[in-house]
Amino acid sequence: MDITSRMRIGQCLLAAIALDVWCAVAPAREQADILPLLEAAPAISFVYFRAPPMFLMTPSQAAPGGGLITAATHSQQLPSGADMEKAFAIPDASGEIAAQLAARLTTAAIASKLHAEDHPHGRSWSDDPAVYRGETQDPFVLELVVDRKAANYLPLKWRTYYYGLSVRLRLIDVAQSRVVWEHRCNQSGLHGDTYKLKVEEFEANGGARLKEVTRAANDFCAHELGELLSGS
Repeated sequence: MDITSRMRIGQCLLAAIALDVWCAVAPAREQADILPLLEAAPAISFVYFRAPPMFLMTPSQAAPGGGLITAATHSQQLPSGADMEKAFAIPDASGEIAAQLAARLTTAAIASKLHAEDHPHGRSWSDDPAVYRGETQDPFVLELVVDRKAANYLPLKWRTYYYGLSVRLRLIDVAQSRVVWEHRCNQSGLHGDTYKLKVEEFEANGGARLKEVTRAANDFCAHELGELLSGS
């Protein structure tokens, strides 16, 4: 993915949360209640995919003249998002969220027919639900995928970053190769300070603030998705 595309994704994440909208029109299936579908399913596989690296916006990427801004903010000196996640042992967002959802599901009425993977699914994620045919014995798959993670800033505020996370949960009818339910959780830091980082905080104290922000974002989406799955 090129820089322009990633810029648009990051900006879309921030704008989506600020305006309480998703970056694309939500499908009709997102409006359905998942509980009756889960209760009617004979058996369900719960799978998740490893999250992509965090994209980190810098002024030099964002606009002409960004080099001058970079000199003032020092943000270009930050390592890539992937390098920081590795250096500071930031937990995989998908794994963190999946663990919380699995804990809810295993105490729910559907626990006896749920088969939950305790590790990321072995292949790369595909939007095509037909990939599960011949891959699972269960007739339904509950699939969790982190679409994107990004740390971006608002125009003219280059030293303050906001962490954004977009997560998708789908229920797939394997025999029909069809998504029968879908929901997207979109989180960002435009409201309050929970997901906000100053540029110097990314690497300070062994990435402590970055860990706090990413954990809070994971918890936010785990809670939102868990409420849908439990009906509470």
